[in-house]
Amino acid sequence: MLRSVKSAFAAALVMGLLGCGGGGGDSPAPTAPPPEFALTVEVAGTAATPDLAGKYTVRPGQSVVVKSNDAASWAGSDSGSGVTRTDVETGTSRWVSRFKNPSAVLSGAYKLTASASGGRTKTVDFLVQPRDSRSGDYTVFAANGSRQKLSIDYDEAAYTMTDAVGTTASGTLTAPVAPAKNWTVQSSRIVGTNTSSLRSVGDSIVGGFPFAVPFAAPATYAVYPFVATRAFVLTQGSLDGVYDRAYIQHLVGGGRQSAISQFAISGGGTVISFCTDATIYQVAHCPPANLLTFDVEADAQAGMWQMKDPLTGTSQGRFSVAEVDGEKIYLSAGTSPGDGSQVLTIGVPTVAGATTFTSTGWSTNGTLDVTNATSTEYKMSMTDAGLQLLDLTLGSWVPQRSIGIYSATQAPNTFFTMRSTRIELLIGARSSAQAGFLHVGIVD
Repeated sequence: MLRSVKSAFAAALVMGLLGCGGGGGDSPAPTAPPPEFALTVEVAGTAATPDLAGKYTVRPGQSVVVKSNDAASWAGSDSGSGVTRTDVETGTSRWVSRFKNPSAVLSGAYKLTASASGGRTKTVDFLVQPRDSRSGDYTVFAANGSRQKLSIDYDEAAYTMTDAVGTTASGTLTAPVAPAKNWTVQSSRIVGTNTSSLRSVGDSIVGGFPFAVPFAAPATYAVYPFVATRAFVLTQGSLDGVYDRAYIQHLVGGGRQSAISQFAISGGGTVISFCTDATIYQVAHCPPANLLTFDVEADAQAGMWQMKDPLTGTSQGRFSVAEVDGEKIYLSAGTSPGDGSQVLTIGVPTVAGATTFTSTGWSTNGTLDVTNATSTEYKMSMTDAGLQLLDLTLGSWVPQRSIGIYSATQAPNTFFTMRSTRIELLIGARSSAQAGFLHVGIVD
């Protein structure tokens, strides 16, 4: 009997040790459950809440950001309404887009499903209003050297332009009559011939507007070209590229200046390098003494990036890169930290060879322009109160110069041309009578 009790006790002890992982066992520790999968929604930069039906109401063209607290994949459906999205950016923790509704009278639906590990899913239902998807807010980069905000409503044919200190200019738009494509801008700032107009290019707008003349006192206004966008590159690694740069500068003491060069963003968007040599070298062939390099860091404002001195960390200005018809366009405007001048920089991707094209655009002379270009000529009619004609001859490519930049001359005038698929530029040569001149055109 005693032997049986001892045997039973020993067996129980062994079972107890095995049950609590003792006795040298290798049973895995219990795994913590995954966190509760959660999504947050922002509409037009503001935290959003659903209505009583659980839907988020958005206007076409508004920025929509959905963030997840865990890595996720995303899938969307228009539920048969015909609503489509502008694919802005999709990552594992963030989904960013805008919507288009094909109906002029009916709201549409869009369902977004986020899926995380372990079969966890969440859905977000959007109610998309029947409005023009081009309407909304845009950041403006203007050739008077200012950065402003354009709020535009194509359904109401109205706009408001707001500068950096909060001064607003509002007015109406006149719709184009085919075959014209530009919307005419009506403004109390305009005196005489009105050359102010604009045109949408995807989620960007190019046009001419009566901005304040730099450093004029009292304030006066003149038509300057501008590029406005809401299609910002938001991921630093996507900034990389080689760009041809048109830079104009309004000097504090009066007068204007130009710079034409090539630059590159590299290292996953962490480094930007400018060639400052008087010769327009490819940045890869820039003499080392004239290669200016800055670090790039994200700015507090989404879509903006800071250039910083690599030694001191001092900010050297801010820039953005926009997606225009699938191409990256570099944009920077504002007051120079160095000398207080007002500057605009537009950088277009380096494209080999001058090609035949036609375009409509605007210039710093306050003109509305029509351009016809071939591989050897650049002809432009410039209209304001009168008509000016430029009949420029394109120079041949110079070894080690950017393959996308060409001289364009008609004695005594000297310019340079550069272009992307949709944006073309003509800029006055530095230290010439045309310094500070800039034409921005939309390639038809």
